[in-house]
Amino acid sequence: MGIFDKRKEKDREKADSPLWMAAYMPSYSFMIDGNGNPSGGFALNEGILSRFLKKPSEYYEETDHFLMVLISSTDKKVIGELPYDKALKALEAYKQDETKDELLVRPLTYQEITGLLK
Repeated sequence: MGIFDKRKEKDREKADSPLWMAAYMPSYSFMIDGNGNPSGGFALNEGILSRFLKKPSEYYEETDHFLMVLISSTDKKVIGELPYDKALKALEAYKQDETKDELLVRPLTYQEITGLLK
């Protein structure tokens, strides 16, 4: 077994762990962004442990433009959206774990989610 095979096996074990299995995996939604461009959207919900694909374009071929939609349970509404790659970079600060393909993000507070928009 090579080094890459060991890493894949370790990632598979992580992804099958109770922590990862309990995390919300947002469904993909095809949408139109504010500029009228087709986009793939993924929701980040306040207060929910979530897992996100690092490279969604490898799984969804309809578009290469992705957004993260920020949803507040406090306000009960969508509070904004960010380009997916920018959002993932910002979410690194809230990373609970990761594999080669996914990022596990701890539950965020209202202040943390709204802070992503700044």
